[in-house]
Amino acid sequence: MIQSKLIPNGKFNNSDAFQKPQISRYALMKQFHSDIVVEVRKPGTYKADGIITEEKKLAVVVQTADCMPVLMYDEKKVGALHIGWRGLENRIFSRSLKYFNLSNLKVSIGPHAQKCCYEVKEDLESNLSLKPYCISKDKKIFLNLSKAIIEFCRMNNWPIEVSEICTICDEKYNSYRRDQTNDRQWSFAWI
Repeated sequence: MIQSKLIPNGKFNNSDAFQKPQISRYALMKQFHSDIVVEVRKPGTYKADGIITEEKKLAVVVQTADCMPVLMYDEKKVGALHIGWRGLENRIFSRSLKYFNLSNLKVSIGPHAQKCCYEVKEDLESNLSLKPYCISKDKKIFLNLSKAIIEFCRMNNWPIEVSEICTICDEKYNSYRRDQTNDRQWSFAWI
């Protein structure tokens, strides 16, 4: 069973999720919009944008403020991915699949910048790998970050949950595009 919780301000106190389920070990990422996915067995901070473990009670954490937090689970392993437009372009989601038993894969996408607000520049629309996910509206171009993963999961009959919360619209969430903040949401999963 996967368990996860989103911490909107990225700050923990004694009543937060790591305390309640007796999770005190976690693996974080020093994220840099790459296609690097690592499999880990112990707590720490790893230079990557994807982190996977099969260690029990070791939470994997992704920090976001408009990018997609993607949590994955296959009954033996959990993973957390940080996916913005660069991660989408670099296919980090498909690169992470080799670590999982695909017959049991479940995917969850947390709050992120949605197509209503995720405005991008014209050069992004000319990128052939991203063009199918760009939407023109009122002489502006918006990116649907989650569309590629949703389509891929549905094509493979994998269960997927997708948050409809837009981090740019909803001021309860941190948004770099809205506020240029250094604060992040923390999404995490463990087995």
